[in-house]
Amino acid sequence: MDLRQIKNILKEFENSTVHRLELSNDEFSLKLEKEAKTNNNINSSFEPEVRSEVATKEVALQTPQDEGNTNVLVTAPLVGTFYNSPSPDSSPFVSLNQQINKGDTLCIVEAMKVMNEIPAPVSGKVVKIITQDASMVEYGEVLMEIEV
Repeated sequence: MDLRQIKNILKEFENSTVHRLELSNDEFSLKLEKEAKTNNNINSSFEPEVRSEVATKEVALQTPQDEGNTNVLVTAPLVGTFYNSPSPDSSPFVSLNQQINKGDTLCIVEAMKVMNEIPAPVSGKVVKIITQDASMVEYGEVLMEIEV
């Protein structure tokens, strides 16, 4: 593993909500761990804090920002890398203001070298693409918005 790869791993780890990471092979071993943030209102162990954060994020996504806003938020079903096209030299699955049908592939989230296609939950028009290509996404993170 070269220095560039290690720096990329450190950067991704620092920007993620992952608490602990261990990587090793025959020649190399890397162990990273973050201090858990404590809050007086919850137990100081890391697990309850993560569950609390995820629950808050899910509730926030289900609450419409405007009373008249009927847009559907497409969220990441798992942690991974977001890709808006099947390969770097291909055109994106969807583009802004494009009409889509329920079940159309919107994007891919790669996790553990498995490409997970994310289907459209409804038919409509893509009004926002929030996530940038090849960026890390968390579970429940909003990827795009569809106007029904």
